[in-house]
Amino acid sequence: MVRPTEGRSEAPSTATERGFRSASRSIVDPPPLEGSPRTAGPQPRDVLRLARPSEIDGPTTGPYGTRPMKIGFHLTPFWSPTDRGATRILDEAITVVAAASRMGYAWVSIGQHWVSYPTVWPQPFPMLARLAPETGAMRLKTSVLLLPIVNAVETAESVATLDHLCHGRLDVGVAIGYRERELEAAGLARRDRVAKLEESLDLMKRLWSGEEVTFHGRYTRLTQGRMGFPPYQRPHPPLEMGAQSEGAARRAARLTDGVFFGPQVAWRDIGKLGAVFRQARAESGAATSGSVGASRSLIVGKDKDTAGAAAREYLEKTFAMYRTWEMQEKTMAPLQLSSDIALDDWTVYGSPRDCVETVARARDLGLDKIGFTIYSLPRDVSARVDYLQMIAEEVVAPATH
Repeated sequence: MVRPTEGRSEAPSTATERGFRSASRSIVDPPPLEGSPRTAGPQPRDVLRLARPSEIDGPTTGPYGTRPMKIGFHLTPFWSPTDRGATRILDEAITVVAAASRMGYAWVSIGQHWVSYPTVWPQPFPMLARLAPETGAMRLKTSVLLLPIVNAVETAESVATLDHLCHGRLDVGVAIGYRERELEAAGLARRDRVAKLEESLDLMKRLWSGEEVTFHGRYTRLTQGRMGFPPYQRPHPPLEMGAQSEGAARRAARLTDGVFFGPQVAWRDIGKLGAVFRQARAESGAATSGSVGASRSLIVGKDKDTAGAAAREYLEKTFAMYRTWEMQEKTMAPLQLSSDIALDDWTVYGSPRDCVETVARARDLGLDKIGFTIYSLPRDVSARVDYLQMIAEEVVAPATH
């Protein structure tokens, strides 16, 4: 495999050595000198060719269980620090993701929030469209679209367009959301979330059939409407639902083919909620048991002490953000939103070997997908490429094969 770090003047070293050296250049270091963000890693045309679905790697069974494990990564940490300016933040993310697309990650995913100042949340459809020609065979995922706050018809059209742009590499994760400010902007209250999500999914699936649709719902009305073209994948891209409660897990089992638990859900609750999802699938007579995944904070270092120390400041900022947004709800599993909670309870952290062992235990809980949110991500572009390469070689490869 062509290494994404070729062409730089760095002395030869192992991926692990480069990754740990890169991680030591913390995201809270002083800002680097201004310059082109595209001077490190592969340039866009290096990975321009789009993959057909038949070229995408199939699952392989690893040594830790019979269910295949796939691992991707989430873009949220790539938006920090925010002192670089929006254009530079986006350009640097594109460069790093293009390099990572050849390292063995199964997907890259992006979330959605509105009016998020002082944090940065680029919107998913334009960002994934921009990443489509850069990412080879790696899949693209919304994780998650806040379906109640968006227009169902426009979202169905955007999904179909993006699915064709990436030649069928799109996965669509949805959820109900929780921020009052976003709901207010959409003219909704908390009590509307579930009903609006369910109505939207119903309408979107009908539109994706390619047939003419008349739909008179509580939130959306459509008379004799038909999309110009259906999605590339038929009947539609794979759907999964974000969940942090038993009710959401059952809803995911009924409306989609997969559930994806948030990064703040403890390991002990992952196992319980996964069992709720699979039981609901079985009771519904679904043709498959569905997929069970989770977003997990990944913190890699030489050992658990150094890994935890490297990400402490970023984690504190993240905890503060979610507490301000009042993420915890009564019906949810208890969310891990404090530095007083042991990292072992909810993250993947420590040495690469520690991380591989944690992923093995996750498979024993019934997970077949993990999306890493890399909280120990370095600041510099070339350091980020090195760090993702180290994780791919030392964590992802042994955990999935």
